[in-house]
Amino acid sequence: MTSAQMQSEDASEVDDEIVLRVEDLTKSFLIQRRGLSRRAQYLQAVAGVSFDVKSGQTLSLVGESGCGKSTTARCILRLIEPTSGNVFFRTPVDGTNQKGFVNITEANDADMQRVRRHAQIVFQDPVASLNPRMTVEAIISEPLAAHGVGNRSERGARVRELLELVGLKASFAQRFPRQFSGGQRQRIGIARALALHPSLIILDEPVSALDVSVQAQVLNLLGDLQSQLGLTYLFIAHDLAVVRHVSTEVAVMYLGKIIERAQRSELFNSPIHPYTHALMSAVPIPDPDVELARERIILESDIPSAVNPPSGCRFRTRCPIAQSPGVCSEEEPELREHSPGHWIACHFPQPEGLMILDQNLATAR
Repeated sequence: MTSAQMQSEDASEVDDEIVLRVEDLTKSFLIQRRGLSRRAQYLQAVAGVSFDVKSGQTLSLVGESGCGKSTTARCILRLIEPTSGNVFFRTPVDGTNQKGFVNITEANDADMQRVRRHAQIVFQDPVASLNPRMTVEAIISEPLAAHGVGNRSERGARVRELLELVGLKASFAQRFPRQFSGGQRQRIGIARALALHPSLIILDEPVSALDVSVQAQVLNLLGDLQSQLGLTYLFIAHDLAVVRHVSTEVAVMYLGKIIERAQRSELFNSPIHPYTHALMSAVPIPDPDVELARERIILESDIPSAVNPPSGCRFRTRCPIAQSPGVCSEEEPELREHSPGHWIACHFPQPEGLMILDQNLATAR
């Protein structure tokens, strides 16, 4: 579907459940010019990512550090400008009850103002994402002031309401970020994201910087807020145990591309891609007997450079079943539907994996 078709077509004719559609999104960074020719070199951080996120659900993007998860998230909101591709976001049309798609990659300033009212982000680092010179009230009310919502008294009331919603005391409004723990700071960041009643929240590794004991509290809070407010999440993570807890659907990324995508239970019960099998085998299981009995898949060599990725399949240099020379080195696999709702980019899918996480966890229990 082209950009013009998506923008002109009634949203209900596309799929009334879709809130976000990403089509062939790419992002390349100019890193240097080398040699006498001064030829430019580009790092391909995101290399043709496509997916849909449905209303009220959570799509998780998972993968190793540097695979392009956070860059994808920032391109979606145009916190950094994408190189190519389309990002369609469904927002309420001002003055009506209808909804329509906005192509974020082509949106003007007025459209982006509307998008940012309905799509927010919670950042990974709860310390760096809060201005240390501002009070909590100023931090949370800043989006309200930027969009001209309410007067000072009404914004103050909204701040107190949001603080209580995320499990903090309303009296904390006049404190500064340095007076809070990491978990409390992340709750403040979540409150700020909720200020404008968004429909979509991008969660960029929201618990990775927190203690394990605090992670569960924040994840439970996010689940409760999603149920209460009907929120849609795009969840960025590298911890599969966390992803298993929060996701509706999971997309696995490797070197800038999605290589497998499926419903959570399908992916954890029946992974197909060799890389997904390796990720699953690295998740610790809290039972010594089960942990010792299962086989750990160790990937050889390092992740290739995104400046000069391998020909053909990007995973072939680490894949235990790759045919190189052969089809794996000559032809890049397309993301195709292997079974209903289960998408895979691999020439030799492995439906019978060596390690199935949910079954092992069930055995451990």
